[in-house]
Amino acid sequence: MQPTLIIGDATIYHGNNLDVLPTLPDNSVDAIVCDPPYELGFMGKSWDSSGIAYNVELWQECLRVLKPGGHLLAFGGTRTWHRLAVAIEDAGFQIRDNIAWLYGSGFPKSHNISKAIDKAAGAEREVLGKSNRHGGGTMQGHSFQVSPVIPDITAPATDEAKQWDGWGTALKPAHEPIVVARKPVEGTVANNVLTYGTGALNIDATRIGTEVISVHNAPKGTFAGGDAERGSDTDSYRQHEGRWPANIILDEYTAELLDEQAPNVGGAKGARHHKGTPDITPAGHKWGLKPTTTYGHDDSGGASRFFYVAKASKRDRNEGLNGLPEKANVFMARANGTGEVQPGMERFATAPKQNFHPTVKPTALMQYLIRLVTPDNGVVLDPFAGSGSTGKAAILEGKRFIGIELTADYLPIIEGRLQHAVEKTNTQGDDLFE
Repeated sequence: MQPTLIIGDATIYHGNNLDVLPTLPDNSVDAIVCDPPYELGFMGKSWDSSGIAYNVELWQECLRVLKPGGHLLAFGGTRTWHRLAVAIEDAGFQIRDNIAWLYGSGFPKSHNISKAIDKAAGAEREVLGKSNRHGGGTMQGHSFQVSPVIPDITAPATDEAKQWDGWGTALKPAHEPIVVARKPVEGTVANNVLTYGTGALNIDATRIGTEVISVHNAPKGTFAGGDAERGSDTDSYRQHEGRWPANIILDEYTAELLDEQAPNVGGAKGARHHKGTPDITPAGHKWGLKPTTTYGHDDSGGASRFFYVAKASKRDRNEGLNGLPEKANVFMARANGTGEVQPGMERFATAPKQNFHPTVKPTALMQYLIRLVTPDNGVVLDPFAGSGSTGKAAILEGKRFIGIELTADYLPIIEGRLQHAVEKTNTQGDDLFE
């Protein structure tokens, strides 16, 4: 199949991913980073209720084109990610972990039980004032901004409604799971890395913070049980910058809230050992190193410093799209399926924007994930390109990119954003996230 767009080192195919993927060679991509549909029918979009995210055949094709040991990172909704994970596992991937992306802009889509009871009874509720609830946020990780129609605050009218006042049907969404899977390695991980360049995570490139940390390397054979393969060849120390990356990622808002609740958390400490008389543990094991001093992160600060914080630019969504018209999305089921805002339905229309895709992920977040799982000069595949966030991030990270997108309306958005990223990489001193 011929590509639809070629922009720098990025190749975009327009079509069904089940038609495009079989045309790609075996073992040809290094990593897959994608945001599949959550299968919730979000905003009435047909692509979000097709069942493709649960299609084992799709993930088998992803497994085939991925190099042995290559990683797959796939976003999922909190209500449906388990089916996504099972489909990925059934295709032959190994589920390695689950990253939780925490965000603070969640918007609860909850049914007000008290209002429902009064409505069923035909009772009119007294209006007490206007709600201060904002008109946008995220639902199941999907970002949106609705027109500023402010709902009324009303009082229960019937005794039954008073009894159930304050009850609802949903929690506020505040995290989105990312399935971390890997194609099985051939032989050992070390052998696989040397053969294919895949199989491991780039820990040092994704460390958290900038403080310099010293780590003690114990000599081989000095661990419990005298394991000859554990430890280093010499009794030495090394330094690295930053903390080990965690399977939790924060947005700026969540990081701020976390630091407000835990503003002065001290660093973790432990025992530092040196050669000497072995200690005997309560279980009778003999250790070859004797604890004498402490080691660790002798620091303090907000709790968010333990986790990566994805700081997205406010202009990130629409960069490179100046020539495109602004367009509003509509909650199609609420707007009689016409795509136009119907009278009385204004609150269910999103604010017009050039990048009108409803599920745009922050480029900073996508860059971090790509950096974690993709080797130098590697190829990143996204079978659900959407508005091109993965491709934009891949270009900025110096990776090659292959994207597949079914919806033609999103192709101009992908083209503009990827072209802008190429221009960014060619501009010295320009900071995407300033």
